[in-house]
Amino acid sequence: MKKFKTFVAEFKVYEPKSVDTLGFTRDKMPQVRSQDYDGLIKHLKKNNIAVRKIKVPAKSLKPIQKEFNKDKIVGAISKIKTLGQAKPLIVSKDNYIIDGHHRWLAARNVGLDIDIMKADVKVRELLKHVYTYPKTFTKKIHEGNENVWEKK
Repeated sequence: MKKFKTFVAEFKVYEPKSVDTLGFTRDKMPQVRSQDYDGLIKHLKKNNIAVRKIKVPAKSLKPIQKEFNKDKIVGAISKIKTLGQAKPLIVSKDNYIIDGHHRWLAARNVGLDIDIMKADVKVRELLKHVYTYPKTFTKKIHEGNENVWEKK
């Protein structure tokens, strides 16, 4: 049996083409820490946006982000296989991912269904509200990842 690192070195990691995204660079993407998810959901509900937690096939979701860090994807694949899914993704009514692109790619690459928090508004409207949540932040493509594998 191959060691995991050998398998990953030989494994072709799926990444969407830039033209198949909405073209957002990583440094413009909203990020929300696990411990702030409940507050974000309250913020959205206060703005009359309903949110429900559901499980969907990872391949049914669409990225808005156009830049990806292959090392983060590979690391996320390893973690999702050993620890299970981390916090749910934030997704719009029209199935665009707002927060959780690298976790989505990990699930998509291994063919898993994934937990999402699906808002009942389209992507641009949801982005507007996520950006106004006070604990939303951004980071560059090669900045470190927080420990998103704490169970939510």
